[in-house]
Amino acid sequence: MKENFSMKKFYHITLFCLVFCTSLQAQTLYKVENDGLYGYTNATQDTVIVCKYIHAYTDTIRKIGFVFDQETQKIICFNNRGKQLFHVFEYDNGPDYVQEGLFRIMDEKNLIGFADTLGNVVIKPQFKFAYPFQNNRAKVTYTGTSKEVPESKGEVHYWDSMNWFCIDKKGNNISSHIQKIEKKRNS
Repeated sequence: MKENFSMKKFYHITLFCLVFCTSLQAQTLYKVENDGLYGYTNATQDTVIVCKYIHAYTDTIRKIGFVFDQETQKIICFNNRGKQLFHVFEYDNGPDYVQEGLFRIMDEKNLIGFADTLGNVVIKPQFKFAYPFQNNRAKVTYTGTSKEVPESKGEVHYWDSMNWFCIDKKGNNISSHIQKIEKKRNS
C-alpha cells in the first residue's frame, strides 16, 4: 500500500514537472513587416510585438531582441515574451556590442548601466558615461560632458571627465585595487 502511494506521488510530481517545464519553454519570435514598420510574431503567427517600429535589429528573438523606436529615438530591448526590458546604448548606429557577456543599457535619464545577453540588468544605470568591459573591468564616471571632436561637423564626440574610475562586473569600484597592482609592477 505504501509503495503504491509513493509510486502515485512520484508519477504526479513527474507529470507536474513535465507540464510546468514545457510551459516555461522559451518561445521564439520572428520579425514581420507591415507597411514599412516592424514587429514580431510567434511560431503560430500570433502578434507578440506590434508592427510599429521603423527598424528591427534582430530577425529572430530567442532570448532578447532590439528595435528602434521613432517616438523616443531610442533602441528598445524586448524579451522573447514581448516584454520591454530597457533602452539600449546606441553604438555605431545600432545596439551596443556585447563585450565579455555584457552590453550597455540606459534609463529614462540617459544614465548608463550594463545587462547580460539574457536581458538581466547586471549593473543598474547610474553612470553619466561608461565604456564597454575589457579585461573584466569598465571605465565609468558619474560626471562629465560630451564634447564635439573639432572639425568633425558634429559627427564625432568624446566624453570628458575628471572623475573616471574602473568597476568590475558587479559594479564595484576597483580603481584603488588596480592602482596598487600597477604600483607593485613599477617598483
